[in-house]
Amino acid sequence: CAVCLGRNPHRTVECIAPQTWDKQFETFLERVCKGLWTKDGKQICTAWQQDEGCNTPKHNARHICLGCGASTHGAQKCPRAQK
Repeated sequence: CAVCLGRNPHRTVECIAPQTWDKQFETFLERVCKGLWTKDGKQICTAWQQDEGCNTPKHNARHICLGCGASTHGAQKCPRAQK
């Protein structure tokens, strides 16, 4: 899950976890109308969070990890994610 970084089966757009799966970190985002947004109001690219990443070079959504905020990887490759 791109929100809680857990591997238990559930839909990311429905995840309301306030912390990561291991309760070590606060979640980095909030859901707005099934979209993912940083808590300071920036839209996040959901494709970037997947293993394959995003192939769309220009759009308004941010390419940052929902787990830690890094721009070098998405949530599926985040070191904070459940293994």
